Amino acid sequence: MYKFQAHPLFLIFFSCIDSLNNLEISGYSRQGNHGKSDSRIDHTNVGSRTDWKPKEIDGSLDSASCSQYNKSSLTGESLFKNVASDVKNLNLTPISFGDVISKKVKQFGDKSQIDDDHGRLNRPVFDICPMRVSSVIKLKAPLHVMNREKRNQNKQSIKGQNIIILGPGMVLLKGYISSVDQINIVRTCRELGISDGGFYQPGYSSGRKLHLQMMCLGKNWDPESHTYTELRPFDKSKPPGIPESFHSMVIKAMQDSNEFIRGNIGGFGGGSDERKVIPFMSPDICIVRFYTKSGRIGLHQDKDESETSLKKGLPVVSFSLGDSAEFLYGETRSIDEADKVTLESGDVLIFGGKSRLIYHGVTSIVPDSAPTSLMEATNMRAGRLNLSFRMF
Repeated sequence: MYKFQAHPLFLIFFSCIDSLNNLEISGYSRQGNHGKSDSRIDHTNVGSRTDWKPKEIDGSLDSASCSQYNKSSLTGESLFKNVASDVKNLNLTPISFGDVISKKVKQFGDKSQIDDDHGRLNRPVFDICPMRVSSVIKLKAPLHVMNREKRNQNKQSIKGQNIIILGPGMVLLKGYISSVDQINIVRTCRELGISDGGFYQPGYSSGRKLHLQMMCLGKNWDPESHTYTELRPFDKSKPPGIPESFHSMVIKAMQDSNEFIRGNIGGFGGGSDERKVIPFMSPDICIVRFYTKSGRIGLHQDKDESETSLKKGLPVVSFSLGDSAEFLYGETRSIDEADKVTLESGDVLIFGGKSRLIYHGVTSIVPDSAPTSLMEATNMRAGRLNLSFRMF
């Protein structure tokens, strides 16, 4: 008598075989057609045929079938022996329930984390232009608001650049960046910001955090050590490069500023010599900051670049986009002694030469002051985006 160890899945099947007693099943054969074979049971006293197919497992189970072309009779015990042998040959790979849960967590888990190719969880993602899911219909800006923005743009193009000299080597270009370029800058920063080396909230070893989000282009700048490195220390990511379109805008802003300075009678503080012209530089670093409505940064100097760069007075070129900012600047760190100017979306501020090491900072963000057209085109968060270019 054949001895076998019955698998629990076949106990019910064996019970059914036992209850059929002397039933003869014609022609048992195995066809490897992946669950599409035709099984026919030939009852000796019945002329009709019944089709039978087993249930598929993950679509990969070769079905065991009964063929009318194999006339050998099998007993219930022989049939069970063959079925057990067939199942043994399936080579099914066991699935770990833990593996399934792990994959689901990775797929549907915390989307504020980036899971890289090596399975490491990196920084939380800060998206300056998040996709907003809402059932509320968003109305377009009133027509008079849109018309006012268009009139301001037209006036700007007619009268030319509105350039203000704030000090020796310090120039403010009002509304310098066109609406189209502002949109492109925001979209580019958004893509860079959610990628490797993108936005994060900088802080110090004491646990104190800055009131802004930041990313670096070209080289990484660490606010605690005040040094530049090729990789970001806490996640070893390499800062993205400066887009060529950004580089071109910086060069043009410096050229236009110097053309204005040379053409301005007496320049700032009298005299028209070349010492008042902003030194030329080709930026290899850009610090991108995003200030929310409560964002701010205290008075400080940008003095972590190379000794050569600082000695030559190579300028810092700053782009402002989004909400306006109350900007302070002065020769000392005293807020009471500082001058103030409002930087609006599209403004470019340049300080180099004698003004290269001025103290400067942002005391507050003016809420809901960003151009409506910019916010609608980019879906940017409420706040201010600032790009600060310099050469190491």
